[in-house]
Amino acid sequence: MTDHDRLDLSELDPMRDAEQWERVMAATLVRVDAVLSRRTEDPLAAIAAWSRPLLVAAAAALVLLIPVEFALELREQRAEQVQRLVSLSTGWDDGEEPPTGAEFLRALTAEETQ
Repeated sequence: MTDHDRLDLSELDPMRDAEQWERVMAATLVRVDAVLSRRTEDPLAAIAAWSRPLLVAAAAALVLLIPVEFALELREQRAEQVQRLVSLSTGWDDGEEPPTGAEFLRALTAEETQ
């Protein structure tokens, strides 16, 4: 199909077969009326009915996210330790004494100061 060809939408015309269209509309309205007749609550009550499932979903999200947060914090601490060890290892010149084991231990146990 090119841009110059017209798109034929005549098959979608509801007035092409008016009786069929009326049957479809009548069946749809019957189904809509059936659903609306089963509803006995007002819109606010329908919204309020969602409060318990939403609280359960929020609790489930917390149960999943709290351990993930702790794992990420632990990973961040380890990354900071690695960064301190790298800076200690690469921070000395060839003429100087290499870092001692105590200095490495301090680098591992040092808290990040900000």
